[in-house]
Amino acid sequence: MQTTYVPRKRYSSSLFYRLLISFIIIILLLVSFNVASFTFFRSSIREEIIKNSSLNLETTVASYEKNISLIKSLLVSLYFNTHTEALKNNPQKLDFIISSQVQRELQNVLANNQLSLYNIIYYFPNRDFVIDKDGSRDAQMMFSKFYTSPTYPEQFWSTETGKSSLSFRVYPSAEFQESTSFSTRSFGNFNPVLFKSAATDGLSIIALLDSDQMFEAFSHFQADSGFYILDDAGGTTYAVSSRKDPLQLKPHTGSSGYYLEGTNYYFYKQGAVTGNTYVLIVPFATISEQFFKLNVFMVGLIFLSIIIGVGMSILFAKRFNNPLTTIISSIQQMDRHQTAPFVSPIREFNVISQKLHDLFLTNETINRDLLSKNSLLKHYAYLNKVKMIHTDIEDAKISIDSEKPYVIVLYQLMYIDNQLAAMDMDPNRASYYIKEFVQSQFIQAYKDALTFQIEKDQILTIIFTNDSELSILDNLLLDIKKIFELDASYCSVTIAVSPVHDNAFIFNEAFENTLLLAKQRKLGEGVQIIRDKETLPPDLWFTPANMKEFTANLTSGNPAITIPIVSKTLELAVKRGASYAQIHDLAKEIVNLIIKTLYSSHNPISLLDDKRSPADILKNCRTLEQFQQFFKEILTQSAFDIRQKKEATDHITSFVTNYVNEHFGSDLSLDLLADKLNITGAYLSTYFKEKTDINFSDYVNTVRMNKAMELLEKTDLKIQDVSTLVGYYTIASFNRMFKKHTGITPSEFRRARMN
Repeated sequence: MQTTYVPRKRYSSSLFYRLLISFIIIILLLVSFNVASFTFFRSSIREEIIKNSSLNLETTVASYEKNISLIKSLLVSLYFNTHTEALKNNPQKLDFIISSQVQRELQNVLANNQLSLYNIIYYFPNRDFVIDKDGSRDAQMMFSKFYTSPTYPEQFWSTETGKSSLSFRVYPSAEFQESTSFSTRSFGNFNPVLFKSAATDGLSIIALLDSDQMFEAFSHFQADSGFYILDDAGGTTYAVSSRKDPLQLKPHTGSSGYYLEGTNYYFYKQGAVTGNTYVLIVPFATISEQFFKLNVFMVGLIFLSIIIGVGMSILFAKRFNNPLTTIISSIQQMDRHQTAPFVSPIREFNVISQKLHDLFLTNETINRDLLSKNSLLKHYAYLNKVKMIHTDIEDAKISIDSEKPYVIVLYQLMYIDNQLAAMDMDPNRASYYIKEFVQSQFIQAYKDALTFQIEKDQILTIIFTNDSELSILDNLLLDIKKIFELDASYCSVTIAVSPVHDNAFIFNEAFENTLLLAKQRKLGEGVQIIRDKETLPPDLWFTPANMKEFTANLTSGNPAITIPIVSKTLELAVKRGASYAQIHDLAKEIVNLIIKTLYSSHNPISLLDDKRSPADILKNCRTLEQFQQFFKEILTQSAFDIRQKKEATDHITSFVTNYVNEHFGSDLSLDLLADKLNITGAYLSTYFKEKTDINFSDYVNTVRMNKAMELLEKTDLKIQDVSTLVGYYTIASFNRMFKKHTGITPSEFRRARMN
């Protein structure tokens, strides 16, 4: 019998068998890996849960304790700063100027939400009043209306602040609400924090710590876990759990550890700063059951995968083995530069050859198109970085990801409205022309420079250069400055130039620093080039003596005193090296002070009657003389209005209308005005209706709403301040009356006027 010999090489080199064996090996490797992984995971699940839960609790405790420590340091600094000391030592119940400064400080502190602080309250138990971010009021009203909680009434804080041994304490979380006669609004759950000096009880600082916000920021637990914070007596300070009964920990030793009770693990750790005990409850039984079901499912899935994998391996091996060799041979014969596709006697191969040839031609066309559009892609990529927009452009292979050194040049454009209007040109079109001019200048010296408009008044140029070539940039900027100087009558330009940067990944930081350089512009028209960062003076404002003298003479209509005070304040700011932005902000604050002071004293403000608001006029001020002339005009006009008011005379209707216009912020009633005229309220109501064809109450509301619309449109005062100035002592009643009068809310009215 003759044995048939089949060469071994025939099967070892067969594509079918190689694919089949490769698929089977991969399947076996994956199955082995999965089996080993699940076996190991099952055996170590308990240790991993304990380890991860302990680490999560330690991280949470460290975050909580650090946050409480920072809050304590903040309260200490606030308690002993200059304004707080002035309030503590001032014998008056309330000093408006110092209180306003303290309020601004609190608003600045609370603007940083990283500490999870919702509000900070200065509580003076001996004077029975408080100061917080929204203003000052009686302590009883504060804790019974604006921040009310059954757990923490005013009597509670009066008792706590009287304890001489208590200086700092974090109290259990409770819900705080704003409760008025019209509505009740919940602020959320807060942990009150009390700080006071053990030596004196004249002032206590109460901070409201947002409990839920801290938990969301500091905790990283699974959804079905429980979390408790217990004080040194075992009471619950804060809890996130589905259980209803109080938590009682087993007696334990040490400051941290864990134990198993029932179906739950209890992890605990004591904080070093507060002394609180933090407890994490993990339901071990539920997790074990889930993993058991998962293991059963995965075992079945593995066996099913083996069966399907082997069957699919045979099928795919056959499908690849037969046509693949012929297809590869056809592709190898094709040349991307040949003018005609490869011709084969098989129709299907001719289709494949034709399609491949078309793909090669399309690829060449796409490459040429990509080269032409690469510059535009760079513009969009840098613009997205400046605007902090996340896109997939970062994946593109463009120079934004390169390590080539670059310099950022920012042009801040400051148009003069009336000059631009005389040229019949809007700012956007003017900025576009300037951008085109800048681009034409830079492209001659730097072929890969990018220039684009990022805002209607900002243009950005990115130059790829190094320190040795900065002289070329300096000369180019001087030439551009000369051109800009020719148009200084309608546009002032600030050119901020960054240092050379080597790292493309800090582009956003480099751009922000260039923006800060632009804000260092000094007073004056024309073009300023700024390269180096300098230290600007701190916030500028009146001295206490000047503030008192200014407000007194403002309400009495004495411009001979108020104008020099403002002029000297501006001159001092310039002398101290203040930037244009700082002086502009100072001028806005002075305008707001003038408006608030005159409204509070019921004096007329005719400057709000003009079509252009004071803020619009301030935008066109560039020099110290222009700022001084601006304040000279509005202070002179205000004094003239006050004198006219004092000299005016009227009859019954004139008396009523003038009195309402002068005292719209006060408590107005028909009987009050009738007593002043020595007539009855009924007679005055009938007389006023006959003469004016409007009811007295409707007239009062109309005056107040008109004044409110003026303030909302032409100032940047808070809506709550506007409500108080026009005679409404709750924001709810003001919002209701304003919507009834105008059909929209105050916030919607202000947004509509800003657009």
